[in-house]
Amino acid sequence: MNTVELPALDGRDPLGFLAALGLLRVLAEESGISARLSFSDTTACARLHSPLHTTEDIAEKLTQVVRSIEEPAVLPGIEAGFPPPAGVGKDPLRWTREKYRQQAKKIRDTHRLAVERWLPCLTTDLAIDAQGRGALSPFIAPSGQQKIRTFFEKPLQAVRSNPDYLHQALTRWRRVEGFTGEYLDHRVLRSSADDPLGRAGQEAGVPGATWLATMALPLFRLSGDGQKLRSTLWHRVPGDHIMIWPLWKPALDTNAVRALLELPAFAPIDGHPTVSRAEWPALGVFSIHGAHRQRIPGRNFDGVLSPVPIQVR
Repeated sequence: MNTVELPALDGRDPLGFLAALGLLRVLAEESGISARLSFSDTTACARLHSPLHTTEDIAEKLTQVVRSIEEPAVLPGIEAGFPPPAGVGKDPLRWTREKYRQQAKKIRDTHRLAVERWLPCLTTDLAIDAQGRGALSPFIAPSGQQKIRTFFEKPLQAVRSNPDYLHQALTRWRRVEGFTGEYLDHRVLRSSADDPLGRAGQEAGVPGATWLATMALPLFRLSGDGQKLRSTLWHRVPGDHIMIWPLWKPALDTNAVRALLELPAFAPIDGHPTVSRAEWPALGVFSIHGAHRQRIPGRNFDGVLSPVPIQVR
């Protein structure tokens, strides 16, 4: 295998980490490439171990996957119709607990692979939201008329129209005005002080990295205790719901990554944003990082994914 370091995928950054996982999953599970992932213990950047030699080779494989998604489909290997098309109004993939199993069965009859691979990482009836609907993955934070479908559709449209965004995702991020980044990146928010023309509210996201991050969701287990949601990487501490993830040196495939991320070794100690490093040497882990949803004043949604400090002892 060749090792290619990806300077734009900084594992300390929530979007960079999620995009690195999405890259691994797309290559391994959608392209059938033997691929593994690690992180540099000096730069924290993702390192891809695969038969591919350069970032251009990697971007070309990603472009092939994007081209394989024929409109109006929005997910690789999944036929059109999942997630269901959504207009103005309620999200057609958000069901009350009483209707959840029946609706999921209907979709299974037409989109079996979607129900097996994607639905369990998007929503679950093992927890409910304030409206009594199956809870939504904490990686998805709809704002306004955003739906589960648009979470995948908008980034896909961007990289489909400009495949160079995929290479930029690996090497050097360039922000695109008007792209929300599906609120997986706190730097998407721009105030009038950030804008050369003094305009307010000009969000600017990174399309390629965002699309890769959306492709990482099948790596995360979604469940609940009947009321509250549980998800791989996410932990509840007093007054907050935080995402905690490790960076590791060994080259791991998708199965090993899934297993590592679900280990209790990275759970908060005694309900505080503090973790123990006791098991790090045996796991090849060298650092730990965190994020949470930062609320935006005047906006009625869960907020943008933003870094939060994690204490280590």
